[in-house]
Amino acid sequence: MRGPSPNDRTPDLFHLTPIGDEMTTQQLGSEIEIPYEDSYNENLTPGEDFARCVASRTDEDEVVVPFHAYLPASFPLLKTRPRYMVRHLLKVGRVREGHGDYLEEFTRVDVAPSGIAYKATPESTFGSALRTAGFTDVEMALNVPVEFVRKPGLLASFIDYRMFVRMWTQENEILLYGSKDGAVEGLLNMKGLRTQSGRGDVFRALSLAACEVEETGGSCDGIVIHPELYWLAAENGFLERFKSAGVTVSRTRMMPRGSALLGDFRAGATLLNPNVSTLTLSKDPQAADRRIITARTRMGLAVHVPQHFVLHHHEED
Repeated sequence: MRGPSPNDRTPDLFHLTPIGDEMTTQQLGSEIEIPYEDSYNENLTPGEDFARCVASRTDEDEVVVPFHAYLPASFPLLKTRPRYMVRHLLKVGRVREGHGDYLEEFTRVDVAPSGIAYKATPESTFGSALRTAGFTDVEMALNVPVEFVRKPGLLASFIDYRMFVRMWTQENEILLYGSKDGAVEGLLNMKGLRTQSGRGDVFRALSLAACEVEETGGSCDGIVIHPELYWLAAENGFLERFKSAGVTVSRTRMMPRGSALLGDFRAGATLLNPNVSTLTLSKDPQAADRRIITARTRMGLAVHVPQHFVLHHHEED
């Protein structure tokens, strides 16, 4: 829905929205049923809504259209493509911007193998602290000819199908490595992340790494790998075996070849979504016949149990 309603009230504490069933992978499209309403009672995509606003203004105007939604989740092909981003592994917390308080559990000692009594488990020694998550923008800006923005159909399709998918790539980068402004630390940079290396059969090594995730009391429900390893896993059937075990596999070029991030993603971290987004059209200061389209979405990341994640590096024999 474009713009927040004056009657909208979001509680100070974020509301957790679980995605998918506890023992199965997430159903594609479950988080993107976002209605975009207008005065004509039509359901518009963000691109269509923005293109109509642009068409109603002159080319000299800067057009800023706010959305009460998370724009990367609006990519239309998400409903039909079985592809998961890093975001899809996490639960989502709807928050009011500036309210990102959460509890982190941590350990001050190296994680040892669990015993067969609760007092002999790693989690029996966890400490805790109240943390505050920062927020950053997933932002994508593209330079286009001015004639292009005068064609509403082309403009809408470009935003919905091309800009949002590029936002996915940047979102993956931020969730893995952190944001440039330092507001989001990133899963690969968090303190408490466990690391290991292995040789030999890479898929057996990944199975053992999944077991290592569970040494701290979690359940390995997700893995992030490079597309090369993903398709090798699809070729030999390992992908389906992981899926049958309740593990959702995300592939992204932002993950180095030969590395994999495994974890209890839903219990271990939360994507914080304040539903603050904009699409903007502005003049290119360097060229009168060009325009700049900018898409922005606010997000944050709360890591509750960093030791629920294992970064595996596979070494060649």
